[in-house]
Amino acid sequence: MATITQWKILKILTKNKQGTQRIREALAQDGVDLTLRSIQRNLESLSGFFPITSDHLNPAGWRWAEQCELLDLPTMDGGTALTLKLSEQYLTEMLPKGCVSTLRPYVDRAHKLLDEIEGTRLGDWPKRIARISRQQSLSLPEVDGEVLDAVFQAVLEKKQLTISYQRLQDEQPADRELHPLGLVFDSGVIYLVATVWNYQDERQFALHRMVSAKVLDKKATQKKAFCLQQYIADNNFDFPSKSGPIRVKLQVSNWLARHLEERHLSEDQVITEQECGSLVEATVTDTAQLKWWLLGHGTKVEVLGPPALREAISKTIEELHGIYSETDPEGGD
Repeated sequence: MATITQWKILKILTKNKQGTQRIREALAQDGVDLTLRSIQRNLESLSGFFPITSDHLNPAGWRWAEQCELLDLPTMDGGTALTLKLSEQYLTEMLPKGCVSTLRPYVDRAHKLLDEIEGTRLGDWPKRIARISRQQSLSLPEVDGEVLDAVFQAVLEKKQLTISYQRLQDEQPADRELHPLGLVFDSGVIYLVATVWNYQDERQFALHRMVSAKVLDKKATQKKAFCLQQYIADNNFDFPSKSGPIRVKLQVSNWLARHLEERHLSEDQVITEQECGSLVEATVTDTAQLKWWLLGHGTKVEVLGPPALREAISKTIEELHGIYSETDPEGGD
């Protein structure tokens, strides 16, 4: 039977090679002081009972065998298994390939454990939850596997990246040298936020429009003041105009007023009930997304101000009226 010290040695090992000095340092952090020779003897003894292998070098490196199953040592319970299963379901696309590979044996063990406790509260939880998106359903664009690996590596290692990029408005792809700042996942579409060459302005590049990508052996320039979360919060993915924040005044239906009571347009939103509907006032960023949202609610909302926004919405409606006023767009009899 393995001793407590030997169990600790097994818990240190991974699918990647670990040298005896690294194992010794990890044990010391756990309050166990062993010589390198003692650790080597323990590993040789354990290899007779567990699927661990040595590279037989001097000093030797040890790891779990590639195809071995994850053992409970004892770290896997129902809650951990559930977390791993949901992580696989919702987070795998956001992880570098190496991390996904390392996670694989843990996820496989989690599936087996949840199968064993099927019918219990935790075992049934994955069947009782779901995540949806109520946007118009569109097929997801394909991303070249080599491009995906290169971009993830460049972001992870903070390296420069050269890409061939096909913009929608261009006939041919063009080469660009990027300094990656971060990745953003939007309903299955992945965007790389980066600066280009020596320019300082941040730009967005959809991975599915990258024809090729190659990591360069050069450190990427990192903007000290850049924060990816703040970049998103500043509505940079909603196509903002240069006018900045605006104070909107909207005449809305009773239904939309109740909806906005649940999900505010802004922290300073004010709703005033009127005889017919409600008046909504809020400070928002002037973006293309805002205009799409207003148009999407049709007759349930009227823009009262500011004048520039009302004029933009009115112009779009007039253009739509011109399109739909044709009695027979297909030219039939």
